[in-house]
Amino acid sequence: MDGQPETTTSPGAARPAQGGPARPQVGFHHRDAVRLLYILALGSEEAVHDGRIFKGEKRAMAIDFLVRYPDYLADELLTRFEAEGDPAALEAASDIFDADEPDLRTVAMVRWRRGAFQNIEMPLSILAAHGLVRPLKQTAGQRRHDFMVLPAAFSFIERIEREQPSLRWYRSRVELVMTLAGFRSGSDLKGDQYLHPEYRDARHGTEIPSIKERVLARLQSLRGR
Repeated sequence: MDGQPETTTSPGAARPAQGGPARPQVGFHHRDAVRLLYILALGSEEAVHDGRIFKGEKRAMAIDFLVRYPDYLADELLTRFEAEGDPAALEAASDIFDADEPDLRTVAMVRWRRGAFQNIEMPLSILAAHGLVRPLKQTAGQRRHDFMVLPAAFSFIERIEREQPSLRWYRSRVELVMTLAGFRSGSDLKGDQYLHPEYRDARHGTEIPSIKERVLARLQSLRGR
């Protein structure tokens, strides 16, 4: 299993479908599996004897959204810069636009009932088949879906980065997103995303639109101060 960082706008994005979001194209399942693996591995906690735990499918979706939408991520970084005066946040947002990431690396998600949606069943089954991730059984009354990230996942990531150095982009990007997301709940993270009218008001079953121009104007204004 391998995959390349996203290099075209909205490849494999789900399309509107009656009764629910459509599944992404089959050719992108392995790419989605690689991205999901980095999110689950680098966002996991609570080391146990047979791996680490990633808490919450909704949290995974919220982190995935920021990986897939560089313009929304840049906006979050600018908010941190304005709130905390963190120059690293401004620099990271600048790097996103200097590399044309909103045009080159966006992988669109569909707006559905609870926000940005991606059916992770196929990517997750790929990871499970390779012995990298295992969904945890829910206990009585538990509504959150957690995942066990097995030790083989971390050695697998190291191997694919040696074999395909371009995949290190996933590591750097998820690590950047985690500086904002930390171990906040999925509901909390999605709450931030609903603050964007483009996200909040997108019609169900359609792709969430870019906010590139608005964020770029904000960046230029902050750079000019």
